[in-house]
Amino acid sequence: MMAATVSMITLALTWAYLLTFLALTMRASRVAGRGVDYFSRPVGSQRWTALLFKFGFIGSGAWGLVGILYPNLWPQLPNGLGWHAWLGLGIMLVGAFIAVGAQLQMAGSWRIGAVEGTLGALVTGGFFALSRNPVFVGQMTLFFGLAMFQLDPVQVILSACVWIAAIWQVRIEEPVLVRSLGQAYQAYATRTPRWLGSIKGSKR
Repeated sequence: MMAATVSMITLALTWAYLLTFLALTMRASRVAGRGVDYFSRPVGSQRWTALLFKFGFIGSGAWGLVGILYPNLWPQLPNGLGWHAWLGLGIMLVGAFIAVGAQLQMAGSWRIGAVEGTLGALVTGGFFALSRNPVFVGQMTLFFGLAMFQLDPVQVILSACVWIAAIWQVRIEEPVLVRSLGQAYQAYATRTPRWLGSIKGSKR
């Protein structure tokens, strides 16, 4: 498969997820009756996580477009639709399913960023019974698959930005959740892993 075709698939899947993400965010804002995107005015360390998320998300969409317009700008390693691309595509679809599904389950509790006094109700069912951060798990899975599918150094860096941002953001959000939701969140955290797997392996 030509590099331009790989870039077209990358572009389509990336923007399909981004537009779905934005649509669900707008829906959550209507349900909450106020804005829910606190990355639009980030404070403290969230300025950096917001920047990394935006760089990774928007950069991936833009890089796919660059690959279509200039297919020989940066050759893939290896070039073509090999096993890595098929595996990466499958991982991307699984990640998108988890991320979108978890965001849907949050409904009006969905927020981008964490600010005390603005959190919605605690969601503990569905994907949230398996992980305290299933949206991030889905996004990290999606962008890992994207890096494997595209398989060039630029996309690897963009995907790494999303991973770093997600891990960092969880560390920022957890104290806010404890202060805002109190014992309910603490009880939830004792029985549900931060990411996936056992409590012992993922809580800290």
